[in-house]
Amino acid sequence: MIAATELDAIIAALATDLKAALAQKSAAALAALEERRHQLLAHHLGFAPRRPVEPVFVVGDSHVLFFGGENGLNQIKHSHVGFWRPHHITRGLDLLPCFQTRHLGPATAWRAVDSGSSTRAQEKIAALVRRELFPGKRVLLSLGEIDCRCHIPKAVLAGSSPRDAVRETVERSLQLARHLQSRGVRVAMWGPAMVMARAEIRANNPLAGIGSFALRTEIVHAYCDLLHEKCAALQLPCVTLAGTYHPWSQPADPEFFCDGFHLSQRLMPQALKALLDSGALALQTSTAVPPGSNPN
Repeated sequence: MIAATELDAIIAALATDLKAALAQKSAAALAALEERRHQLLAHHLGFAPRRPVEPVFVVGDSHVLFFGGENGLNQIKHSHVGFWRPHHITRGLDLLPCFQTRHLGPATAWRAVDSGSSTRAQEKIAALVRRELFPGKRVLLSLGEIDCRCHIPKAVLAGSSPRDAVRETVERSLQLARHLQSRGVRVAMWGPAMVMARAEIRANNPLAGIGSFALRTEIVHAYCDLLHEKCAALQLPCVTLAGTYHPWSQPADPEFFCDGFHLSQRLMPQALKALLDSGALALQTSTAVPPGSNPN
């Protein structure tokens, strides 16, 4: 069993080497890192999955970078939409072979279905559908954290009930899921994974938390519950970690965040298990012994 600090060092070293290989545009250097990527996945899972591993495209806001597999939150330009004023889709380093991240910018669950939003999320998703998200591909949509931290609290403080404000946002996010389903894509939903305490929200964040911790907890809890309920009716896999690694009444321990805001790789084993249990991720056990385990 590898200690957490040692695993952090392994992840950091792999991220450094992968970033260098990408900068060099060296296919040989990237290929040489494949075994280390699979070993890291096996460490998180506790077993070595059979290869080739079917990847899941993780599409959405900045919380997709958790699935990039490292705590540095590195981003690489992946593609763009528009010509004169292009809006870029970025990705993480993607250390884990089971995920391919696609960051749309600070996209919200409320506006992801609308054309012409400030992030151009809908246009970016349309481009991904044309280029990568072909029928049969697995997609995990990560949206809603910005809504729960900022926009829904604003609506509640203006007079809406938390349940009504959450319901409207969840239903709009599911419009996008249904659209992708209609294109033959296998969709799953990743809900907001945390409730940030005000003291932990960075002062320079343009969308700082609105309202009290108690209000945002109520909103995130209601959002996660309703998202599960609606996804079950649509037969969509749904995973939400908020409230599973900390009591709902208390902020999560800072060790679970890499920057005080995004999840750290300490939670990757739990996330992988939840995704496997939900059916959002499909991995088969290999007969090979996972690295670091005792075959006896």
